[in-house]
Amino acid sequence: MILNFGKFGLGSMNELNIGTRQKGVTTAEVVTYIIIVLVLAAVGLGMYVNSSIEKSVSEALALGEAQKGIIEEYFNTHGEMPQSGADAGLEGFAPAGVLKELTWQPGALREADSDPLLTGTLNGLVDLSEFGERFEEFESGYLLIARAQDDGTIIWDCMADSGSTNAMPGRYLPETCERVSADDEESEEAE
Repeated sequence: MILNFGKFGLGSMNELNIGTRQKGVTTAEVVTYIIIVLVLAAVGLGMYVNSSIEKSVSEALALGEAQKGIIEEYFNTHGEMPQSGADAGLEGFAPAGVLKELTWQPGALREADSDPLLTGTLNGLVDLSEFGERFEEFESGYLLIARAQDDGTIIWDCMADSGSTNAMPGRYLPETCERVSADDEESEEAE
C-alpha cells in the first residue's frame, strides 16, 4: 500500500509542526523560576542577617576595646592588673547595642594557673535575640584577655568565649579574632 500525502509532503509536515509549537512558558518552567528566586532570596537574606550580626558584634567588641586603655593605665600606675571591675573602670560603663554586660575578672578565664596580678579578662556578654529565636540561646560573647609581658607592655588576646555553655560561635567575631574563630569552628565541627 502506498500512501500519498499529496500536498502534505515531508517538508510541509515540518512546517505544520512548527506552526503548532507552544508559545510561552510551561507550568514546570514557572515553578522552576519561582524556586530559583526563592532560593536566591533565602541566600541573600541569610547573608544580610549574618552581616548584621557581625556588624553588631564588632560594635560590641569595640566597646570592650575602649576599656583596654583604662586597664593598661591602671597596670602602668600600680604594676599589677586591676583586681575588680571598679579598678578596671567598669563602674560607670554603659553597655550599648547588643552588648548586654562587660565584666572584668583578675586572671585569665579558664586558665587556673594564670597569675591574677599579671593577667585579666574582659568578658563581653552579648544579646543577639533581635536576630531571631535561634540566637536567643547565646549567653556569652567574647573575651579580651590581658597578659602582662616582662617589658611592662600588655598583649591582648581576643577570642570567643567557647568555654561557656551556649557560647556565641566565633564566626561572628570580626577579623581581629579570626585565628581564634577558625580554631573555635574546628572544635565545633569535631563535636
